[in-house]
Amino acid sequence: MSAATLFGVAVGQLFAAIAAVESEGGRTSDNVYQLQRVYLDDAGRIGGCHYPDAVATDRTASERVMLAYWRHYGERYRRLTGNEPTAEVLARIHNGGPDGWKKSSTDGYWRKVKSAMERSKRK
Repeated sequence: MSAATLFGVAVGQLFAAIAAVESEGGRTSDNVYQLQRVYLDDAGRIGGCHYPDAVATDRTASERVMLAYWRHYGERYRRLTGNEPTAEVLARIHNGGPDGWKKSSTDGYWRKVKSAMERSKRK
């Protein structure tokens, strides 16, 4: 992926952790990051384009969509809170939408992603 960091977050590591949680690193689904139509539509609205369903099964294209989504909603998070987005914030936005960072329903998801990131650091 072209961007090594976003808001100081190592996105390659975050992508790998999300893929591990969502699809066991791509072993259980071609839609590695489990991008849903609503996610693609929102990212397309942000970027002024339309993403076909096939984007969800193209890992590189999915990562581009996720980066655009995170840039947009990460900036929004920064404006609303005055804080820099973290890996936790980005993962929770990925799972829970634009306000996922403040939804208690994304707490468990973040714990899984964080655990996957910690496991990959130990390897």
